[in-house]
Amino acid sequence: MFGSDRQQQSAQDKAGGLRGIRIFYDLAPKEVALLAAECRWSRFSRGDVIVSVGQGTAGDVFFIVRGSVRLARPTGPSGRVAYTDIEAGGQFGEMSLFGVNDADLTAIAREDGVVAILPERSFVELLGREESVSRALLCQYAALLRARETAGGGVSEDMPGATGAQRIYAELLALAEPRAANGDLKPGLFIARLPRHRELADRLSTTEEVVAGAIAELVRLGFAEREYPGLLISDEAALKRLCAPC
Repeated sequence: MFGSDRQQQSAQDKAGGLRGIRIFYDLAPKEVALLAAECRWSRFSRGDVIVSVGQGTAGDVFFIVRGSVRLARPTGPSGRVAYTDIEAGGQFGEMSLFGVNDADLTAIAREDGVVAILPERSFVELLGREESVSRALLCQYAALLRARETAGGGVSEDMPGATGAQRIYAELLALAEPRAANGDLKPGLFIARLPRHRELADRLSTTEEVVAGAIAELVRLGFAEREYPGLLISDEAALKRLCAPC
């Protein structure tokens, strides 16, 4: 949390941080300062669980002032999980206003940062009195819908021309969550339970042999380590380079 010393400066810092939230760009400085005072402020470290399964957002809206957060939601009985990364300037938790159940939502910090948490009732009041925020939120949702329509909703479609190995590496990045060093546990991106080779092959339109070979190559190069039944990605930057087109 922010410290209690130098309270005036702290209030200015908070208002300045909140002005970086995209849907607040057109708000008057006085309005931003009032919102900042209503928020609870918290710092988080890479790998911290900000929202856990069963807790949901508990009637709050979360604004990412610094850092980034990965959201995970189950997509159905198949057990597959959809991941969404929220960068600084974005928010999550407001979808419950529109009847979207977030009880199964998990939010994990991808890097160190700061979050401002506004009670949902305050956010509803804000939408009612500030047209610029309502309009910005609608534009944000419209852009997300257009992006999903263009992408086609799958890893294979998102990476036209990619090799089977590249699609596998992209899927591993999507499945992994940050893990901080803790005792004997090494830091990195961690997949707690790696899907079976056949499942990954079917999902990514490739073969089990390609899946096995791609994962084995990561281990051989030292970019990943097997921690059965999971996989630790120890070099995220190297894996991202492998996903890039030649």
